[in-house]
Amino acid sequence: MQRGSARALSLARGRSVATLSARSRALADGGGRAAQVWEHVNGLAARPGMINMGQGFPDFPGSSVARRVASAAVAVGAAADNQYSQQPGSAVLRQSISNFVARRHGGTPLDFASEVVVTAGAQEALAAAFLAFLDPGDEVIIFDPCYPFMLGAIRLAGAVPKCVTLEAPGFAIDAAAVRAAAEASSRAKMLVLNTPHNPTGHVASAAELEQVAAVCREHDLLAVADEVYEHCLFGGATHRRLADVEGMRERTITLGSGGKLFALTGWRVAWATGPAALVQPLGQAHTHLTFSAPTPLQLGIAAALDTEDGLADVGPSFEENFAMLSEALLAGTPIKEVCAAQGGYFLVAETGQADVDFCEWLAEERGVCCTPMSVFYAEQRPCELVRFTICKSREHMERACEALRG
Repeated sequence: MQRGSARALSLARGRSVATLSARSRALADGGGRAAQVWEHVNGLAARPGMINMGQGFPDFPGSSVARRVASAAVAVGAAADNQYSQQPGSAVLRQSISNFVARRHGGTPLDFASEVVVTAGAQEALAAAFLAFLDPGDEVIIFDPCYPFMLGAIRLAGAVPKCVTLEAPGFAIDAAAVRAAAEASSRAKMLVLNTPHNPTGHVASAAELEQVAAVCREHDLLAVADEVYEHCLFGGATHRRLADVEGMRERTITLGSGGKLFALTGWRVAWATGPAALVQPLGQAHTHLTFSAPTPLQLGIAAALDTEDGLADVGPSFEENFAMLSEALLAGTPIKEVCAAQGGYFLVAETGQADVDFCEWLAEERGVCCTPMSVFYAEQRPCELVRFTICKSREHMERACEALRG
């Protein structure tokens, strides 16, 4: 019997042709409420005239250098400029990444041939790291609230997230809780640190990094340092790399993002760096996920990295946006407190009521959409926090602030 006929017979007998895997079922079950909340909030944001302050993407053009070079590569570049790049990424971009890291952070220069892999977004880099190093049942220490799509990537690898909660309003890292999480598990294999942190804007201090590093060293944990917001710093804050703490270089994969650096989030060009013993297995997983990021966009990001086009302006601009939004929220809405932040794309505020209820009130009464923080926690819990984006043009921010004041 031909395959098509067998399929038809199976359907005729009432049997399902496709059955979800256990991992897919876990994703659907574990993320059901968060997915429903996201769908509800996105529906609010899609209403005519709504000012979207929920989704974290810039609304300005992004690096002119990157766009010009990528455009030329598409239009008149060499034939290879529009074909697959090498699996680890364009050699031009990998060299630019190595140079960029050396300029900003010093230390031993990266070997671009073996210590840099370019991925189709930082989300893919996270997924590749989990697939490369985690076995079913392994545990990953993460900080809650967290980037929600990281949870799904951990579960797709068959691993289990083990959460350490960051408490409002400061969201500082509790070293004792990190240590307790590692000591309570015989399967803990990896720790993921995001600084500056999405969604809270907390920037890890030197002391916090050392405390996290001590746990990693003592319990032999691999570390993934998500540092995609390293250029978005406020109030004199300093970005420090986990990989630069003593004893951490050999056990840390560091993630960066051209899309975040240069306000080109739709380009999906990011990277993982670290020792070859970690980066090469990650690269093999990347081969089976996307193989390569878009080649002409890689060339554009390389040019932007070489010139650091516009990077110096990001921190001051977003800090001003944060201050403007804070004042408008406290003056014109029932917000109780704006949580301090030292960097990143976002502002978190305490509402004094259920987060989803506040989001609905704000949309109805002020025409502004924000995001309930409950979607950033691994487990369902009562939440009175909401998140606003600040990575917007001044015109967008002024319009939102005017609406918030009522």
